[in-house]
Amino acid sequence: MISMEGTNLGVTVKKLRETRGMSRIELSEAVGISESHLKKIEAGNRQPGIQTYRKMIAVLEADIVIRDTTGTVMGDCTARAQKVFMESTEAQAIFLVQVLEYMAQVIKLIK
Repeated sequence: MISMEGTNLGVTVKKLRETRGMSRIELSEAVGISESHLKKIEAGNRQPGIQTYRKMIAVLEADIVIRDTTGTVMGDCTARAQKVFMESTEAQAIFLVQVLEYMAQVIKLIK
């Protein structure tokens, strides 16, 4: 599932494509766009129309969820956490996830 809230869709498409084991050529042909155009989308240099994203999401067998959580505590925390993760190295992100998982376990024990 793709959450469009504060997300670079190109990066998400690239991750989904790689997770599915698809090459850029395979996805671009399935969607009906050039490989170079897809490369620019994944890099965040191009913003194609929603129809192109819809085709990509269908080919990648994913869902799109659009939520407006702006101004809510959860939305603000999510945006801040996403910023921290996006600016982290892979090792830092893994550590942060482990910390969050541990905290979630502790919170369950307290309740």
